[in-house]
Amino acid sequence: MRLLSVFFALGLLATACAKAPEDSGGKGGTTSTGGKGGSGGTKASGGSSSGGTKGSGGTKGSGGSSVPPASVDCQDVSTFSALVTSQYGGAQITVDGNSNKTYFMHANWWGTPYRNQSENINGIGFTMNNPENASSSDSTPIGYPSIFIGSYQGKSSKGSGLPKQLSSLSSVPTVFNTNSESIGWSNYNAAYDIWLTQGSSALSSSATSPGSGGAFVMVWLFKPTDRMPRGSIIADGRDVPGAPGAWTVWVDNSNPSCVSYVSSKRLSSLEFDINAFLKDAVNNKYGNVSASQYLSVIFAGFEVWGGGDGLKIDRFCASVK
Repeated sequence: MRLLSVFFALGLLATACAKAPEDSGGKGGTTSTGGKGGSGGTKASGGSSSGGTKGSGGTKGSGGSSVPPASVDCQDVSTFSALVTSQYGGAQITVDGNSNKTYFMHANWWGTPYRNQSENINGIGFTMNNPENASSSDSTPIGYPSIFIGSYQGKSSKGSGLPKQLSSLSSVPTVFNTNSESIGWSNYNAAYDIWLTQGSSALSSSATSPGSGGAFVMVWLFKPTDRMPRGSIIADGRDVPGAPGAWTVWVDNSNPSCVSYVSSKRLSSLEFDINAFLKDAVNNKYGNVSASQYLSVIFAGFEVWGGGDGLKIDRFCASVK
């Protein structure tokens, strides 16, 4: 096993489209500057959820367990392994039988103090260790360990085909399998963070968001019992054409806007076409998402407010077509 302790001085990922509920001070929607050596911050976050918009988060039918995923055409697998031991550590993950494609695993613990969290990479997946040693002092997640394709903070995967304009996408099949059902549903989520940019160039090495004219599109496999996305609910328990299940849609119209699709049923695994959500956001004019924007980065991981030792991505796969 390879030991990796690379430090990224600009390791902050502006992912967390998460919100403090109105009954806890309404701190959502702000930008924090947390994180060691970071020049940006996480986009709004957090809050414990006992109230908020539309009941306790507005999701419809939040109980239940994971459902069998539909089959999608995303076949990437890997036998790569490594141990990541630093706050902003990471590694290129090679794909078996395809030297033209890689994924990138990024630890990205911006919360302070950092308490030696680590990740065991095993294939295109990883297991988190010791996140319970740190916790958020406010509503902001302490990190978003994830795997991504595209370019972020000067680190790039190979062969992603990104950036690519939404109008030219045919499909973006993806697989995201976790062990959330055995860990519990509090103080973290399992979520995609999909960055859309206004221009066709890869993000600069200092970018901590998609930038003006861009957008975040998030897909949450479940809403934690005590957290919720940023913005407000504009659709509850609705179908997304081409995607399984039912979804509650949260929108924050700041710039860049944030559109969060939250599964109405708790899921630990999901296989779907990301393009179904992108087309849905365009067709419904959610946020400022438009067909002229470019799909730039696809992250899948865990937004963590505390706890979650042993959380695992069993498998991730994403292909842009």
